[in-house]
Amino acid sequence: MNQVLTTPPAVGAPRPWRFPEATTTRTSVGTPVHVFDRPGQYVATVRVTIAMPLIAEPRDLEGVATIMSRTLDEGTELHSANEFAAALERHGAAYGVDVSSDALHVEISVPVSHLAPAVELLAEAITKPAFNQTDVGRHVTIRLGEINQERANAGYRAREAFAAHLFAPSTRRSRPTAGTPDTIRPLTNVEVADFYRNNIGPERAEILFAGDATGVDVAAIIDAAFGNWTSTAGTALETPEPIYIPGNRVVLVDRPGSVQSQLLIGCAGPDRRDPAWGAAAVANHVVGGTITSRVDTVLREEKGYTYGTRTSFAAPRKGGTFSLGGAVRTEVTGAAIGDALRILREARDGLTEQEVQEAKDSLIRTAPLRYEQADSVAQQVGSNIANGVPIDFANTYLTSIAATTAAEATEAYRRYVGADGLLVVVVGEAKDVRPQLEGLELGELLES
Repeated sequence: MNQVLTTPPAVGAPRPWRFPEATTTRTSVGTPVHVFDRPGQYVATVRVTIAMPLIAEPRDLEGVATIMSRTLDEGTELHSANEFAAALERHGAAYGVDVSSDALHVEISVPVSHLAPAVELLAEAITKPAFNQTDVGRHVTIRLGEINQERANAGYRAREAFAAHLFAPSTRRSRPTAGTPDTIRPLTNVEVADFYRNNIGPERAEILFAGDATGVDVAAIIDAAFGNWTSTAGTALETPEPIYIPGNRVVLVDRPGSVQSQLLIGCAGPDRRDPAWGAAAVANHVVGGTITSRVDTVLREEKGYTYGTRTSFAAPRKGGTFSLGGAVRTEVTGAAIGDALRILREARDGLTEQEVQEAKDSLIRTAPLRYEQADSVAQQVGSNIANGVPIDFANTYLTSIAATTAAEATEAYRRYVGADGLLVVVVGEAKDVRPQLEGLELGELLES
């Protein structure tokens, strides 16, 4: 006889959770190695984070860091590009590289059973790149093509204009991370190799492992691969504080033929050094961080202007930003901006206890899922290192969120959003959008 359940089982309170702990050692040349043992994660990630602030790039060669990063695995002193790719494939390894405003991240994900040879390949790419002119030239050509594609994308154009008008021209973040055609085109293997020699070395690096370390001497494997790494690179430059341009202003970027307007509205924000970073995250969640936020409730649910918008506080090592982004129909551009600004400004008057509690529950209780996979642990720790905070910063962050009150979330929001004005960027059909913007009284209208 089948039993019919008429009463759902009781759901217990979630168990306390903390970010995984690391065992930290050093290679023979002193590079820190952080091992996060994650039982059952048989595909491990090894990530090397190297301090490399983009202010180190020559002004007329910006983007050289990106070209350098992309050609690390394009042939080494030991293998051609094809041989290197074949070796990765033999070990079932996935290789990846990323350049941020503060660091170079190079990683490999591989079954733990193939860890040692895969880490050797990772070390080979980082410590013994060849930088052949043919390979560098090909990536320069690829990057120039990418720029053309990016500039055809409304979201990219909005982000580009937002950075250019939020930061002073002297601030590196006012210009594209991966360079412009004028700064990419002159690059050869000579400039790339020079930048590598001056900026990449073991004293600037930290190495992370996340995965099942059962029966595996991870520290010894990493030391065998990286323990003889030498370099002439000096100490990394310290990233300066960014210079923001305050005040209300509107930037219109003409994109002929657009049937939607891409919006990006924002201002300066905190970074992770600010004790209010956790409270700001709570406030963001309430205002525009989810599908049930204040902004989405009005712009998407009530007005039908958009499929969705999101707000975020984001920050590299120094100086953050707050932004609201999304696309709306061309004919409602002005109305959507007006409603968005009203919601952002009204949030300065106060967030409710219920809103804040729901935001805290969401941010805290989803953390175990966000860091379930080994690669997400390694990537988060790499980000922490690049941003100059402890490797277990997630614990500090979650503790701060748990302790945040509605008054504190409101104060963190009020300190930044709208305090020194808001920058509004619109990418769309200028002839249709311009009249709508002129009626909003948002200050000077700039066109680019």
